[in-house]
Amino acid sequence: MEHGKRTRARRTGPARISSKNQVALPASVPRTLGLHPGDLVDIAEEGGQIVIRRHRSRLDGVIGTIPGFTEAVDVETSRESWS
Repeated sequence: MEHGKRTRARRTGPARISSKNQVALPASVPRTLGLHPGDLVDIAEEGGQIVIRRHRSRLDGVIGTIPGFTEAVDVETSRESWS
């Protein structure tokens, strides 16, 4: 998305909240946003609406700015290789 331009949200119809508070997203939404199973998202209430955003670590902005820290590290993958 270009800076300053907004896209209109696609409405695909109602979704039902399960007894476990789960909601299924239309397949086109995560695909369009490049989200995959297991990706983290942040969920918030803003002005009476539910907002879902791609999760960004607080460290995402400093990766590459500190000498010696040039790339993100997947801690879980690293941990698995230790055993």
